[in-house]
Amino acid sequence: MLNKKNYTSTKEQYLYGVLLIFILGAVFSAILRMYTQEYIITLIDAIALSIGYFIIRDYEKERHFSLTVIRLFWLSSIVIFTFIIYFQYSLHILLILLVPLTGSILLEHKDFLYHGAFFLGLFFLVMLYGFIHKSQYHYLNDTNFLVSFFLLFFFVLGLSLVYNQSIKKSYLELKKANEQKVFLLKEIHHRVKNNLNIVASILGLERLESDNKEVHKLINQNKLRIESIAMVHEILYKSDDLENINFKTYIQKLSEHILITESNHDNVNLDIDIVSLELSIESMIQFGIIINELMTNSIKYAFPDKTGVISIHLQKHEYEYKLIYKDNGAGMKEAQSGFGQNLIKMSVKQLKAELSIVYQKGLKYEITFKGDIA
Repeated sequence: MLNKKNYTSTKEQYLYGVLLIFILGAVFSAILRMYTQEYIITLIDAIALSIGYFIIRDYEKERHFSLTVIRLFWLSSIVIFTFIIYFQYSLHILLILLVPLTGSILLEHKDFLYHGAFFLGLFFLVMLYGFIHKSQYHYLNDTNFLVSFFLLFFFVLGLSLVYNQSIKKSYLELKKANEQKVFLLKEIHHRVKNNLNIVASILGLERLESDNKEVHKLINQNKLRIESIAMVHEILYKSDDLENINFKTYIQKLSEHILITESNHDNVNLDIDIVSLELSIESMIQFGIIINELMTNSIKYAFPDKTGVISIHLQKHEYEYKLIYKDNGAGMKEAQSGFGQNLIKMSVKQLKAELSIVYQKGLKYEITFKGDIA
């Protein structure tokens, strides 16, 4: 509960501060009242703290920002109004009443006016009750004090209203600018994806111009490489997160595409087990290149009887991740050199990762990397 990482936006950071002050204030007040043996006040503080705890838990679960602010606003207001009457309109309690009023700037404009007006009405009723029943208390008979306090009260109210409006205006401007940027970024990813697919289609047409099988092979390999990069932009275009890509979503989609494209009617199956991980577009492109090279090699050379299993697993260890690629094919006695292998090594280097290859009972690649790679 009350983990700062759960409060990301500016308004949520402000709410986090309000919650922290509320909790620390209630705990400190309860301890102090226990020491002075004021058990009724301690009980009120304990009840308020308990209700506040459930309000916070509900927010972190449901993320109802405005409802949470309204609940905390009225919880603190009612507790303070209770204390005002109990302590016979003591000055220090009256000044604390300005705290929930200031905190109400987190509310939307309509909610602020509605609840602010209700708060103001309740405040006048409490003050009227004090003036009638507690007239012997000198603060309520001091005109200068009453004028000064009401001026301060309305100043805070007006300041909160102006601040609320300025926040709302700034928020709407930022929201509009952000929506425009998101639209433009999505459009860029969409166009890059389309352009890469056009290049892949041109390569496909070029293949028809030649009967040479080696040329067909080279064209198919490069076509798949381009499609693997285009797939990254396609996922970003369809995603709400324009910075990071889900590792499992991308690898699963890419591996299935390669399997359909390359295996024809072969009985090759996929075994994918990937933990949750989000990576940048640059990192995912490198992993896409690696998986593309490994899978095309396995499908073409690892299964003489056209039957086998390709496994792609991503494991999380304490400080790092490990991508394990393996097939149960014929295997190799030693590393083969070639453009594909060099491409894999270059991608591993770009990822600042470590590569380990095991040549037994098929082929096994282990790539160890940190989850926060750039």
